[in-house]
Amino acid sequence: MSAGLGFPAGFLWGTASAAHQVEGDNRNCDWWEFEQKPGTIAGGDTSAVACDHYHRYREDFKLLRELNQNAHRLSIEWSRIEPSEGEFDSRQIRHYRDVLGELREQGIEPMVTLHHFTSPLWFTRKGGWANREAARAFLPYVSRVADELGDLVSLWCTINEPNIYAANGWITGEFPPARQGDLTDFYRVISNMRGAHEAAYTTIKRRRPDAQVGLSHHKFLFLPASGKRRDRWAARTAQFTVDRWPVAPGRLRRVVEATSDFVGIAHYWAQMCAFDPTRPKSQFIRRFNVPGAQLTDMGWSSDPVWMRQVLNELKGLGKPVYITENGLAAADDVRRQRYLPDVLENVLLAIADGVDVRGYFHWTSMDNFEWAHGYGPKFGLIAVDRKSLERTIKPSGRLYGRIAAANALPDQPVLLN
Repeated sequence: MSAGLGFPAGFLWGTASAAHQVEGDNRNCDWWEFEQKPGTIAGGDTSAVACDHYHRYREDFKLLRELNQNAHRLSIEWSRIEPSEGEFDSRQIRHYRDVLGELREQGIEPMVTLHHFTSPLWFTRKGGWANREAARAFLPYVSRVADELGDLVSLWCTINEPNIYAANGWITGEFPPARQGDLTDFYRVISNMRGAHEAAYTTIKRRRPDAQVGLSHHKFLFLPASGKRRDRWAARTAQFTVDRWPVAPGRLRRVVEATSDFVGIAHYWAQMCAFDPTRPKSQFIRRFNVPGAQLTDMGWSSDPVWMRQVLNELKGLGKPVYITENGLAAADDVRRQRYLPDVLENVLLAIADGVDVRGYFHWTSMDNFEWAHGYGPKFGLIAVDRKSLERTIKPSGRLYGRIAAANALPDQPVLLN
C-alpha cells in the first residue's frame, strides 16, 4: 500500500443496511401492506423472509468483522418498537439492545437510522408523513429509543433520504402510498420530515449530549444536456427540486447547519437534463442516462469520478461528512471489484480537496430485498442463497476487507477470485 493512498486515522469502514430489507417478518408497516398488492414488486417478491437477519444477526456481524469493518449502519424498525400509537414493545427494545450489543462486542461502531422508508400502519392510517402532525407522532418513538438504546449509540441518522422517500411515494408511485405527480404533497412530506429531523435532533441531544446526530441525504448529480441556457436551467431546476433541500441557500441551509453534527450522503448516479416543452408535468425537463457512462443493473448511469464532485459541493457547510450509502448493482462481481477502488480514490481526492470525510458505508453488506425491485439487484459484498439463506463472501467483499484493514488503497489494481 502506498502512503499517498492512505485514509485518515480513525476512518470508519462499514456497510449499510435497512431493517425491512434484511430482517424478515416485518408485517406491521406500510411496506408489507404495499407488497401484498399485485404488480407492486418485481417478480412478485416480498420481504417475508428477506435475509432472516432478525435471527441471524450474530452470524452476519461476525462476517462483517471478518471483513475488517469497524462500523455498520443499520436501522431500527419503528413499527416493531411502537406497534400501536403510544404502546411500546419491551421485547423488541431488548432485541435491538442485543443487536447493538453484538456489534459492540465485535468491535463495530453502529450508526443507527431511526426511519429508513418504513412506517407503522397506525401512522400511515393518519396520513403518514403528509400529515402536519407527523413530526409530533414520530417523537415518542425517538425519545424511547434514545432512552433505551442511547448508551450503545454514538452516531445517529434520524431519517434516511427524505428526497427519495418523498419522490418515490408522491411523484413516481414506486413506494407507498403510490401517488403519482403530487408535487404539493411531495413538498409537504419533505417539509414535515425536515421538521421531524430538527425535533429528533433536539430530543436526542437533550438525552445524549455527546451523540453525533445527522441525516442521510441522497445526493444526485444532474448535468445539462448541452451548453444551451435552457438545458442549464433544466439541470439547475432538477437539482434544486430533487437534491438541494439540505444544502440550499437561505433558511433551509441554516436549519440544517443548526441541527446536524454531520452530513450523511448517499450517492449512486447522475442524469442528463434537457428542456422539453412537451413535459409540463415533469417541470418541462427530460431526464436521461449520461452517454458513455457505465450502466448498473438498475439501469443507472455510474461513474466513480462523480463522487469527488458531490463531496466537494458539501465543503462549504463546514460539517464532517459520512458517505452513508454508495455501491453498484451488479450481478458480475468483477464490476464491483473495479468500482470500489476507483470510487474510494475519488473519496481520497475529495479529502485532499479539503472535504472532511470521516467514513464510508458501502451499500450493502449482503444482497437483500431492494424495495420495488425485489431480490433481483445485487448490491451486496456477501451473497445470500435465496433457498437456504447461506451467506457467501464475494471477492469484492474480500477486497473491501483488505482496503479496510490497511486503511489505504492498493498500489496496483487487484482482482480476487
